[in-house]
Amino acid sequence: MRVTASPGRARRLRAAALALLLAAAHAPLLGACAAQASQLEQGRALRTGKPPYDEFFEAARALREESLRAEELAGAARVELARALGLDPRAAGDAALVDEAARARAAELRASGVALHVDLVPEARLVRGGRALGAEDRSLIEAVEACLKSSLAASKKLGELSKRAAELEKKRAELAAESTEALADDPRYREVKRELEAAERVLAESGALADRHAGKASKLVLDLVLAIDAGAGAVPARRSAASRAPARPAAAGAKAPSRRGGSAGAAPKPPPQPPRGGDDFDP
Repeated sequence: MRVTASPGRARRLRAAALALLLAAAHAPLLGACAAQASQLEQGRALRTGKPPYDEFFEAARALREESLRAEELAGAARVELARALGLDPRAAGDAALVDEAARARAAELRASGVALHVDLVPEARLVRGGRALGAEDRSLIEAVEACLKSSLAASKKLGELSKRAAELEKKRAELAAESTEALADDPRYREVKRELEAAERVLAESGALADRHAGKASKLVLDLVLAIDAGAGAVPARRSAASRAPARPAAAGAKAPSRRGGSAGAAPKPPPQPPRGGDDFDP
């Protein structure tokens, strides 16, 4: 016996199936809307028409853009150094490899009679002496000097970027505290509040990124100083008393140095007599 569904029930089933299909088709879009990043996280600054907020959002946007270039800024010097050391520039990210190559090359130069020393003040430079340099050695030393200078500059710039992030975070906290009253009647209050909350994350991430790559740039300078100055200017050990040359004997007829208080065999002087008083009578 064949059972057929009623027309009404069939319509309801078709409607339910269609609803499920529509929900499945729009689920990714709805999820994307719910998780949509803030304007600041997308690289845009919110415009509110209120100068304190607009200036803050623009400053936060600019700082975020600079922090995204921190890795490139700090790594550019290492890439040039790797190329000068004969390494594949793609290996510049391997700090240990670049450091070892720099140490080996500096040792070769010292062994061949080139004296090297790093000065960081008043500006970074490589002091050299000894034999004359060939074209290849001169190119390497110039690349090391350029690396030192650019790494110090990158470290300083990224350090300032981190400070700016901290200052903007203080400003953000002030604006967030004032926004309840300052934007009470503003229809964009919720949007401003959302952007201020996003700014907290953006500033924290930007400051951390700047700090991390500033540290990498500083470490590169330190590694180069240690690699180049290692073994240079070693101080010889002091000679022991036994290895010192014996004192020369005094020449004949030379006058012996006088001792304070006279010779040991001299007779002691008698004690002084007490003074005679003027009132004593001596018959």
